[in-house]
Amino acid sequence: MFKIKLKKLFLLFALAFSFTLFAETFAGNRIFSLDLGYLGTGLKNNGYGIGLNYEIAILDFLAVRPGFSHMMLFPSDSDIICTTVGINFDLLFYPFFKGLEGPYVAGRIATEFAMFPNSDTMRNESAIMATPFLGWKFSVREFVFFDISLGYRFLLNKSQFSNKEVANHYGNKFKYGIKIKLNLKKICSSLKKSKPSDSEVVKNATSQ
Repeated sequence: MFKIKLKKLFLLFALAFSFTLFAETFAGNRIFSLDLGYLGTGLKNNGYGIGLNYEIAILDFLAVRPGFSHMMLFPSDSDIICTTVGINFDLLFYPFFKGLEGPYVAGRIATEFAMFPNSDTMRNESAIMATPFLGWKFSVREFVFFDISLGYRFLLNKSQFSNKEVANHYGNKFKYGIKIKLNLKKICSSLKKSKPSDSEVVKNATSQ
C-alpha cells in the first residue's frame, strides 16, 4: 500500500512539472537542458522517459538546438509495449541580438520512431514533423529563465499508421509550452561564494 501511494505521489509531482521544468547548465552561449516532459509522459504510462537538448549560439542573433528523446511506455489500458526514439533540430532567430534571451522565431524538424516489441499486429512506425513557433525567454536575477512558446506541428510523411491512437499522436496540432529553466551553474556558483572558505573558518575560530 505504501509503495502504491509513493508511486502515485511521485507520478503527481512529475506530471505537475512535466511541461514546465527544465534543469539546465549555462556555459557562455551554450545551454544544456534535461527535458522532464518525457519523464512525465513515461510515468503516466507506467514507464520512463528522458529528453536532452543542447542550444548553441552561432551568431549574436542565431542559435541551433539539437535534441534527443527516448521513452518506454506500458499503457495501463493495453497490453502493448511501446518504445520511442526521437531526434530533433531547432533553428532559433533572436531579432533583438540579446544572445539566448528575449523574443525569438524558431523552426523545428524532428523525426520519431515508435516500436512495439511485443505486438504481431502493430508494425514499427516513424513520423517526420516540422514545427514553426514563436517564443520569448526572460530571466529573473540570472538564476531562473522563463521560456514561453507557441507553434503548430505538421506531419510531413503521409505514411499510414497501423494504430489510430498513434496516428492521432503524430497528427497536425498546436504545440505550446511554458517552461521554467534553472541556471544550475549560476546557482552552484552563488552557493560556493556564500560558503566560507577554510581559511576564513580558521581565521574566525582564531579570533574567538
